[in-house]
Amino acid sequence: MKKLVFLLVFSCIICTFAFAAENDRIAKIDVIGNERIDKGVVTNAIKTREGDVYDPTKTGEDLKSIYRTGFFSDVMVDVKDSEKGKIITFVVVERPPVSAIYIAGNKKVKTEDIRDKLKIKSGTVLNTEKVKESVDEIRKLYASKGYYAAKVNYEINQEEGYRAELRFIVEEPQRAYVRKITFTGNRSLKAGKIKGALRTREKGVFSWFTGSGILDEEALDEDRKQIEALYHDNGHVRVKVAAPDIKISPDGKSISIAFKIDEGNVYKIGDVDFKGDIAFDQTEIRKKLKNKTGNTFRSSLFQEDVLMLTDIYQDMGYAFVDIAPLTGINDETKTVDISFDIAKGSEVFFNRINIVGNTKTRDKVVRRELKFAEGDRYSSSKMKESKRRLTNTTYFKNLDLKTIKTDEPDKVNLDVLVEEKPTGTLSLGVGYSTYEKILLTGSVSQENIFGTGKKVYLDASLSSIARLYNITLVDPYIFDKNLSTSLNVFNTIRYFDTYTYGGTGGSFTVSRPITDYLRAALRYRFERISVTDITDDAGSFIQEQAGTKSTSSVTASLTRNTIDDILNPSIGVIASASLEVAGGPFMADNNFIKGILSYGRYFPLKWGTALFLRGTAGTVRQYGGTTVPVYERFYVGGISTVRGFRYGEAGPTDPATDDVIGAQNELIFNSELIFPIYKPAGLKGVVFFDYGKGFDEMNGFFQSLRPAAGFGVRWFSPMGPIRLELGFNLNRKSGERGTVFDFSMGKPF
Repeated sequence: MKKLVFLLVFSCIICTFAFAAENDRIAKIDVIGNERIDKGVVTNAIKTREGDVYDPTKTGEDLKSIYRTGFFSDVMVDVKDSEKGKIITFVVVERPPVSAIYIAGNKKVKTEDIRDKLKIKSGTVLNTEKVKESVDEIRKLYASKGYYAAKVNYEINQEEGYRAELRFIVEEPQRAYVRKITFTGNRSLKAGKIKGALRTREKGVFSWFTGSGILDEEALDEDRKQIEALYHDNGHVRVKVAAPDIKISPDGKSISIAFKIDEGNVYKIGDVDFKGDIAFDQTEIRKKLKNKTGNTFRSSLFQEDVLMLTDIYQDMGYAFVDIAPLTGINDETKTVDISFDIAKGSEVFFNRINIVGNTKTRDKVVRRELKFAEGDRYSSSKMKESKRRLTNTTYFKNLDLKTIKTDEPDKVNLDVLVEEKPTGTLSLGVGYSTYEKILLTGSVSQENIFGTGKKVYLDASLSSIARLYNITLVDPYIFDKNLSTSLNVFNTIRYFDTYTYGGTGGSFTVSRPITDYLRAALRYRFERISVTDITDDAGSFIQEQAGTKSTSSVTASLTRNTIDDILNPSIGVIASASLEVAGGPFMADNNFIKGILSYGRYFPLKWGTALFLRGTAGTVRQYGGTTVPVYERFYVGGISTVRGFRYGEAGPTDPATDDVIGAQNELIFNSELIFPIYKPAGLKGVVFFDYGKGFDEMNGFFQSLRPAAGFGVRWFSPMGPIRLELGFNLNRKSGERGTVFDFSMGKPF
């Protein structure tokens, strides 16, 4: 009997708990009060779900989550019991929509720039979280422009009709500049070298133009990584650079940045080996490696070695070779072991070559510059050379060679992606130079006639001392052969103090490549020249030139050109040797032999700068009992020879009149440091030093070379290349100018 009573009581208790648990379950969740905001915004923000056991703590957290969405000014919860369980109702009060957004107090930053940064827009619901995010974005915008102490507040004004007006109020401080960047812990590298690797710069004299001295927090984070990379490139593989310490002066005008560096030890290179698909003589390849056992480990050379190995395999046709560079750091021996794990993949051949983007230029004009054809084995060096050749056609603004895999593992398609640029120009210009005074120029050119690649140039130049007219036609692939021809017709009048020189003639040139970088040319020139208006006080040499004579000559030349971009060179060699023979078997009046050697080279430097060095030597000799005419001699001085001197001024003069008379020999050295001023516009600056002379006598000529230095601006304008250069004569003689300003338009740099 007692057991029966116990079982009945226990069953009642269980049923009671079950009934209570069922009543505590959530039967329904509802949202009321929302008019513009979708109900889903609330239900997605909460964790409580229908069927859960009611938990007041969890519901309280849901209230906070709903409020944090920023769409509601008030949130409440109502809990009721029903036969099926709890009914949870979230009661919300929506924030009003934003009728208008105003920005006040901004004078140094444009309103449009601020609006672009806002996270909230007119017509949307007033979300306070978005308003606060907008405040942060405005502060960041001001900080990016150097106004780090900018204060940004906001006001919300309620309007009739349940709408709100939002106003951001800015208090603009004075601009702060980075005045000082310091480093601690840098024992191996000098502060100046580290600063050179940073994007962040201290304020300088030209900050108004370059924008240096402005603190950019994103750039600062990159700077920390750049310091580490610089140390990695000098053997410090365990270097640690802490986050920079930034301090702003009390007046808000100056910023100091301090980097704390833990250099660690310098690590040498240990073992170097190769794994995987080795398809070369390891002894020969080791000689080509930049990182060799015993040398200081340099990360940049490590990457160069990877690229070198990649090029070797890709030149063998393995387009998708995978070279995994592996390093093992031994902290005891302070060495880094290097291993190159090579997976060469399949040998690949070109399947289809597609020319994409050419609306004017014919396909064959592009294809003839490619060093490969469909069916050829893949070669990275031929790809690079083809891109260089296409760049130097000057037909395209942008171009790229894109390799595309096919369903066949041993074949790839190639898309030659080109973006054409206008190749026709019409320009009129007015310039000034110390020698020519006011200079009027005009030109009409088309470098891609009807998309065929043929070129035509018409040029005219008028000044107080010269009149030049020139027409040139060029066919780089005559009859679709790898043979270039050019026809040139010209008329020249040049006025000197004691005589006038006039020449009319033309030339025809044929050239063809011998190798990828070496071209041979043969030119025939005929010119009819008159020397007139000789004054009574002219020297005997000029008096002897009176009358009209003709020159008939043939010039043979070799040119080596490895320049990466003919219009914007940064690396490569341009060298030439030419020999011109006039008269003799070619008849006419003037008999002479002229030889010219020239060698120039571009060296790429950091930050888009380049160093250009060039040497030129020339000599001309008469034969057949004649003299070298005054107009066939070398005139050293001017923008194309030695700047800082007027035309021919760095050469012989007439003893009686001091007029320039040209020289039988020339020796010229040019050096230039070319740097970008404004890359998007193609604007560059140049600092130069020239050293040279025109001379007749060989004795002691080297000691008497004339030095000059100066600076200039170069702009690849829509009308063609423009040069403005100011040269200073560093060894001025009586009657010479101390400075000479030169202007040139239409000729490549």
